[in-house]
Amino acid sequence: MSQERVTVTIDGRTVQVPKGTLIIHAARQAGVEIPFFCYHPQMEPAGVCRMCLVQVEKMPKPVTACNTPVADGMVVYTQNDNVKGYQEGVLEFLLLHHPLDCPVCDKGGECQLQDLTFAYGKGTSRLLDPKQHKPKAVNLGPFIVLDEERCILCRRCVRYDDEIAVENQLVIEERGHDNLITTAAGLPYEHPFTGNVIDMCPVGALTSDLYRFKSRPWDLSKVESVCTGCSLACRVRLDFRHGRLLRVVTVDATNEGQWICDRGRFGYQYVHSGERVTQPLVRRDGRLVPVTWGEALAEAARRLGEIQAAHGAGAIGFIGGGRLTIEEAYLLQKFARAVVGTNNVDHRVTGQVTAGLAAFPGRLADLRDADVYLLVDVLPAEKAPVMDLPIRQALRRRRARLVSIGPATPKYRYRHGRIAVRPGQTAAVLEALARAVRGQVPAGVPEGVAPEAVEETAKLLTGARKIAAVWGGEGAAAGKALLGLLQALHSPKDGRTVHLLIPGEQNQSRAAAAAGVLPGYLPGFRSVQAGPTRDAVQRLWGRPVPQAAGLDTGAMLAAAARGELKALYLVGANPALTWPDGRLAREALERADLVIVHELFLTETARMAHIVFPAAPFTAKAGHYAALDGEVRPQAPAAQQAGGQAQPDGAILAALAREMGVAFKAGPREVAAELEQLLGGIRPGAVLPGAPAEILDRPFYEAPEAGAGEAGHTLAVVPVDRLFAGGGTVAFDEGVARVANRAQALLHPDDLARLGLAEGAPVRLEAGGEAIELTAVADDRVIPGTVQVPRHLPEAPVNRLGPGARVTVSRAAVEVTA
Repeated sequence: MSQERVTVTIDGRTVQVPKGTLIIHAARQAGVEIPFFCYHPQMEPAGVCRMCLVQVEKMPKPVTACNTPVADGMVVYTQNDNVKGYQEGVLEFLLLHHPLDCPVCDKGGECQLQDLTFAYGKGTSRLLDPKQHKPKAVNLGPFIVLDEERCILCRRCVRYDDEIAVENQLVIEERGHDNLITTAAGLPYEHPFTGNVIDMCPVGALTSDLYRFKSRPWDLSKVESVCTGCSLACRVRLDFRHGRLLRVVTVDATNEGQWICDRGRFGYQYVHSGERVTQPLVRRDGRLVPVTWGEALAEAARRLGEIQAAHGAGAIGFIGGGRLTIEEAYLLQKFARAVVGTNNVDHRVTGQVTAGLAAFPGRLADLRDADVYLLVDVLPAEKAPVMDLPIRQALRRRRARLVSIGPATPKYRYRHGRIAVRPGQTAAVLEALARAVRGQVPAGVPEGVAPEAVEETAKLLTGARKIAAVWGGEGAAAGKALLGLLQALHSPKDGRTVHLLIPGEQNQSRAAAAAGVLPGYLPGFRSVQAGPTRDAVQRLWGRPVPQAAGLDTGAMLAAAARGELKALYLVGANPALTWPDGRLAREALERADLVIVHELFLTETARMAHIVFPAAPFTAKAGHYAALDGEVRPQAPAAQQAGGQAQPDGAILAALAREMGVAFKAGPREVAAELEQLLGGIRPGAVLPGAPAEILDRPFYEAPEAGAGEAGHTLAVVPVDRLFAGGGTVAFDEGVARVANRAQALLHPDDLARLGLAEGAPVRLEAGGEAIELTAVADDRVIPGTVQVPRHLPEAPVNRLGPGARVTVSRAAVEVTA
């Protein structure tokens, strides 16, 4: 049934719009722009600033265009003398005590108040008394500085924090002209999305502490790009001055509501870090020493050739690619197969088996209108933050339902369901849920999980219209059980659909898999053992492709630890910190005859390498990235130099291939032509394929099940994602260092009491002769008998304890640095 439409005339222009359309929207359809400050298309209308006042025929007084719906036959005036008087009056009041900071204000040149004053203001002021003064630099939180004098009280920031971020941390206090923006209870303004208030603010009241007084907007070179902080590949704009990246902002927060998280916005200073590897390094006499590119390439080619001749290509393994552009990931697997001659290539450097499945393909847009959300072994706000915003908003606005399954519980301000399971039990719960959905008795429910909770969840899911499932991607058994559950739920004929999304452990995990950085698959998930497919790739490359499926990451590390795999070639991979079995990873790196690394920094793995090639950051690359739903997004041409002698990873691979005497097509046009044939092209907006379900049948790392806590000091370790933890660029970024996740161990209050520990006490977790030290924090959402520890934290690497670790917990001898 078509929506009823009404006719409205605005400044003499007649348009037809759906009934209920706001005047400000109808005016835009008529080609008329109405000025505003408080209005935002992604938020509920407020009518606070009064800048959008218009005159409506037959109405006795002006109305606000941002919250007044049109009526059939309505005649609106937005530019007559009366309206101009309203606009001049509003601006005069706003400017009454506004400071003349324009020459030093960060917002100068891109300030909405400036623009509207020039367009609609009187140009003169009648104020003779001294201006009112307020605090000029109030630190609301780690990144946000408030200038209370510049604030025009449009409430955009407060409403954003309530309606978009759903955090409710910003409030307005005091009355009348003493009104001011502050935080609830005076606590620091701190959550994953605080930086968006800078873009929301129409004036220079809210500014970035990292960018403050650094540049004028007209002095900046602005390049649209893609954020590489997580697997969402958010569209951002990079602002440079004299080749130095000074800030990262949303592409257009005003019109599109394209939000970014604080890691993406503020985590950019690593690009210019003094700790960057800026020239090739080769280990000599036990030390990594700088050499020329020619020396490093010759050394790598010689040693790879020697191992290839003495032990065969199968003695060389390639790990990485999950942080590269699609083109570079493709070149990595092509180098491994066509130059070296091995299928030992894998992008997976954590326990995540896949970052995308072809079954029940979900798009990010599916998160906006689902009525039930199913989260499985994942914390969206920590792993891919911006995908959590539509979930939060759905819980707030539409009263959507959510249930999480896993050992860690996501934080939401609105009520949601939870089935708490210990590590390794997720598959059993999902299988029980599938049986309940089919109307069977949910047998096989693990100990500690209430069968009633499984049955209630099954009722919730079967009563849904659209289910958005988000899975952490770890554990093939859990993946197969989840697919079984979704198959039982997916019933379009009954009006019920399911859509699956998997945030990648690395920002380009899904793209790397589609590009062929897997031991058993060529680009496009073509099996390496399928003769016709392999023949077609061989003809395209002009080189033979090995037939036998190669080793995955875990198998390569195990083979290297046994002395069977002689060389490890790692591209943007740090298994010493990220692989679940840290002891195995370190043993493999120590035992291998040759370890070659592409890196920006001397990570835990790079420090153990024999050859380190300095890699360029994303800001110095051109190519394409893919979002976690597979959508391809372009990366702008190199916006700055790579820094020192660093080179893009694709250029390094091409140079090494030439050094090894192999013709290796690596030019942009040649790579694009090959990807056109193998992936159907990577044009912006295209969607890369997900992995076939059979990937879950191939052996890969599987976390062991953790039983209930034993008597004494033994607890099961639960590694959890944290937004500002990790051994990647975050560890070397001065900007986010102020909020970097502390080495904290989260325990249930009952466990703390049983162990005789107080909150804030330094604790030591020990297993198998290895130990890490952290600070104890009480959290009643933690499953009793378990301890949650941040994943990939350099100062407390949980993988040192081994997979599925059960640890003894004791008070540390010295206090842990928080």
